[in-house]
Amino acid sequence: MFWRFFVITLFNLCIISIVGYVDGQVQQQLLNKLACIEHEECGACLSAASHCRWCADPYYSSSVPRCNDDETLVADGCAQNMIQRPYKPIWDVAENHTLQDMAPDSHEAVVQIQPQKITFSLKPRESKKIKFSYRPAKNYPLDLYYLMDLTWSMKDDKETLVSLRDDLPSLLKNLTDNFRLGFGSFADKPIMPFTSVDPRRLANPCAVEEEACEATYSYKHHLSLTNQVNEFIKKVNSSSVTANLDNAEAQLDALVQAITCDKEVGWSPHSRKIIILLSDGLLHTAGDGKLGGASMKNDENCHLDKNGYYSEAGIYDYPSIAQVYRLLDKYKVNVIFAVTENVKSHYDSLHELLIDFTYVAKLESDSSNILKLVKMGYEDIVSVVNFEDDATAGPIKVKYFTDCGVKGGSMVEATRCTGVEYGMTLNYEAHVSLESCPEYKKSHHTITISESQLGQDSLTLEVEVHCGCECEGNVQQGMVLCPANSHLVCGVCQCNKGWSGPYCNCSIEDEAASAALSAQCREPNVTRAIPCSGSGECICGKCECDPGSNGRYCQCKSCQKSRINNVECGGIERGVCVCGECACVRGWSGDSCDCTDSTDTCVAPASEEVCSGHGECVCGRCQCYKANQAGTAYSGAFCETCATCENPLCANAEPCILCHLNSSCTDVCTIGNVNYTVTKNMNEAPNNDDISCILRQEEDGLNCEYRYTYRAGIKSMIAMEMVITAKQCTQPTSAQIMTTALITMACVIAAGLIVILGVKSAQVVSDRRAYAKFVQEAQESRKHMQELNPLYKSPISEFRLPESYPRDRHDM
Repeated sequence: MFWRFFVITLFNLCIISIVGYVDGQVQQQLLNKLACIEHEECGACLSAASHCRWCADPYYSSSVPRCNDDETLVADGCAQNMIQRPYKPIWDVAENHTLQDMAPDSHEAVVQIQPQKITFSLKPRESKKIKFSYRPAKNYPLDLYYLMDLTWSMKDDKETLVSLRDDLPSLLKNLTDNFRLGFGSFADKPIMPFTSVDPRRLANPCAVEEEACEATYSYKHHLSLTNQVNEFIKKVNSSSVTANLDNAEAQLDALVQAITCDKEVGWSPHSRKIIILLSDGLLHTAGDGKLGGASMKNDENCHLDKNGYYSEAGIYDYPSIAQVYRLLDKYKVNVIFAVTENVKSHYDSLHELLIDFTYVAKLESDSSNILKLVKMGYEDIVSVVNFEDDATAGPIKVKYFTDCGVKGGSMVEATRCTGVEYGMTLNYEAHVSLESCPEYKKSHHTITISESQLGQDSLTLEVEVHCGCECEGNVQQGMVLCPANSHLVCGVCQCNKGWSGPYCNCSIEDEAASAALSAQCREPNVTRAIPCSGSGECICGKCECDPGSNGRYCQCKSCQKSRINNVECGGIERGVCVCGECACVRGWSGDSCDCTDSTDTCVAPASEEVCSGHGECVCGRCQCYKANQAGTAYSGAFCETCATCENPLCANAEPCILCHLNSSCTDVCTIGNVNYTVTKNMNEAPNNDDISCILRQEEDGLNCEYRYTYRAGIKSMIAMEMVITAKQCTQPTSAQIMTTALITMACVIAAGLIVILGVKSAQVVSDRRAYAKFVQEAQESRKHMQELNPLYKSPISEFRLPESYPRDRHDM
């Protein structure tokens, strides 16, 4: 009876499992069909899911959906040559020159980013990874333009700069072999209230100092960029100081002219452009110029006369900080503010607003440390690499991941890297994604990814957005008669621009006609249905859903986004959203299609068992079983370790740890077909996901113990990443035994002495207490004897004189 009951129960369970599996398959097929059939245009159909197809046959039956899968369309009578399928994917690395440093005789040979051009296609809800590398080129050209405050207070600073004629070339050659120098100066606008307009003071603003100087000017360009240092020193030496009335100058006026007058200054298209601005005063900003009548907004253009003076200083206002930022970004110019202590805090605040392009340093009162500041500012600027793109305004989004040049380092989401040195290769990944189609037609987009401080080397992405159909451009005439205000597109009549509705008789601007069609926006067979389910707007009989809702009547909510790539249902490669529920493709499951059916990621290196036989693979990760009957609980990324058992992955990793410690292997260590990386980061606190291991070996007569952690690699080529976190060395066993014996003997002797001293102290205290007790008892005995013996007479007699008896003074 027992066996019969068992067999019947097992048979029922099998039947239930089969029925459940079949029901799941049927439900999945139904969801896949629902993802297609509600779409009424070819572009929207092909963008809905990877399996959706469109029948462009104008004579196709109107009683069945034109958007469906291949098999259904053929079964319903659509000819194969009339079925519209998605465009074929495109991927082409058009330019891929290798990284190359600056050649001595050519600027064109330098290559700092690889590859240079990629052409590919994107479908809605699709994301592609673009891998590129960046390496700063050695001896990259430097254009250094000195922009100096030549007001009276900076007179000695000019003389200091002239005295550096011999040291300046040596310093610049240490930075790069290819450098050029230019020189410009600034003071203030030659208008009241910034400068005196008295004729005598206007001609010689230094008259109050009883000195002669040049008339006040806003900006003057003295020397275009040149590699002749002597000519630079000569121009600085021949320049004259000037003066103004207030304690603020026209630094921003001068900056705009020095940046935009690229032909006059001679900026090279292939160079690192740096302006070093020396000043001991504050600066005027936008709005200050209106006090003197310079009321027009700065036009961000070059206005130099034939003598190099800024000719429109009295017409245009000072530029704003935002204008300066845009120009620095456009022309890729960096600024080093070398300023004195009394105004440095002011420029620090300015640096916060222009942080991507500026550096602030303290200038000594006589500019004696100017060379040091140039070196520090240059090194600070070149040590930062930051990538940007021009895709912010379009439908395509770009996210960046980089290792910042750390060998074996993990890719983290970032665009900016600091501490970059020459020779370092920075690996980047640009995740380019298209969440939805801006309009249902094929379009072309060009995205330029460039380093924000240089911009000369860039990666160009030519992106074909596949949101339309090939039949949309075909003119189909004389086949099907379409109503007025419409034309035939992909087999169906499509309304002309400005018209909508089933018969294209609803003007989008006609509110009455739109109201008449509002009934078509109500979901049928629903009590008290409201237009577009209250989650959208009804326009000419069609619902335009609010964000977060979809469906013909906006009756469906958006599906969950993947935790991995933040795309709905994980993207078109994993599933599609069908009325608030993700329909996953084969191989994926879960609420957001995040769970893969593959168990490859659950198999530990050098193992063939899934989760080491101590767990099950769920969504690509191991879930370890609870403690077994013996009370053993397993843990780790592959359920490979427990509190009482030896970790097999620690043993597998030991050869790579030894190889790294002996410096006899490359960055990637390979054992069998498994790749490992080993890094050293002493005293690093391990993460919760890291498993600790111990390696013991003898070094220089000492027993050394290395502690290291490992975790499953996040790169496709790396199976395990290990980090050495601690090292501790002790003496060998024989020395340890001797040391332990001596320590034990010392402890025994010390304990014996302590015991003896304790016993002796106890005896002394006990004797003292006994003696005190004896004395007390003897006194008590004598006292009692006096009270109890009647024959006892005291030998002491006492006499007292009467109080009235006369006494002399000696009787007291």
